[in-house]
Parts: sequence; C-alpha cells; structure tokens
Amino acid sequence: MAVEVCVKAAVGAPDILGDCPFSQRVLLTLEEKKVAYKLHLINIDQKPQWFLEVNPEGKVPVIKFDDKWIADSDVIVGLLEEKYPNPSLSPPPEVSSVGSKIFPSFVKFLKSKDPTDGSEQALLDELKALDEHLKAKGPYVNGENICAVDLSLAQSFTILMLLLPISRIGLFLKP
Repeated sequence: MAVEVCVKAAVGAPDILGDCPFSQRVLLTLEEKKVAYKLHLINIDQKPQWFLEVNPEGKVPVIKFDDKWIADSDVIVGLLEEKYPNPSLSPPPEVSSVGSKIFPSFVKFLKSKDPTDGSEQALLDELKALDEHLKAKGPYVNGENICAVDLSLAQSFTILMLLLPISRIGLFLKP
C-alpha cells in the first residue's frame, strides 16, 4: 500500500502544491526513492477535520506509516531512508557538511541591520564555496549521485528565495 503524505497547498489554490520547503523536501525524497504515495494537499487556513483528528498540531508535512501519522520533515526523511534504503540518499561523510553554513549565513544576513558587518560577504563566500564544490565534483554534492544534502540544500534555497527581500536579490545576480 502506498504511504500517505499531507503537505501544504498553495494559498488560494487548494489543488496546487504550496511553497512549504519542508513539504517539498519530503516529496523530493519520496520521488528520488520512487516510493508510491497518496498526496493530500492541506489548506493551512482551513484544515480539514480528519487532518486535525490524525494530527492535532495541524503541522505539515506529515506522513502515514503503518497506520501512524508522523510529523517533522527531518524525522520523515530519516524514516524514509530507513524503510526504503534503495537508492540510498545518505551522504558519505566527506560531503555531509557541504553547504551546511549557507542557511545560517543567510539568516544572519537577513537579520542584519548593518551593511558593513560582514554578513553579506559571509553568505557570498558560502555560496561561492558550494558553487566551486559543484563545479569540481558535481553535478550533485556527491558527484553523480543525488543525496540528502542536495535535497536539504534545495529546501534551504527555497526558503532563501521566499524570504529574500526583492531589494537584495540583485546581490545574487552579480556575475
């Protein structure tokens, strides 16, 4: 039987996948592992009663394994790796931390009120390091094989694009 997964629907478009990067990471993992699943798009503003009954906190994503609903994208991705080990998305140790400072650097940059505090340069340095890694060893973090680090980076870049003020987007468009 296919697993069931509840993810955020788009605001104002309940039949379209929403912009929740945590939901998207779970769906990417399911797709990469070729796990059949039944998708439930949840309107966050009007959560269905059945959803609240199985998931009282009302958070997404959640997935149903063996008649039990489980929340938290990190937990879900870990369970998917355990339950469906092939193909493995576990990164080898030498690439497990590639790009891991991008999101914290981004948060510091976003919160910064001082354009001279170095947060912008720190973020640019982290992005450049990832770019150089991918150019040398890519196309994925783990070479020819996609891994959980790639999916996590996709999640981080989704958040980055959702939160980055339009006035600061030009920063990333420079050659």
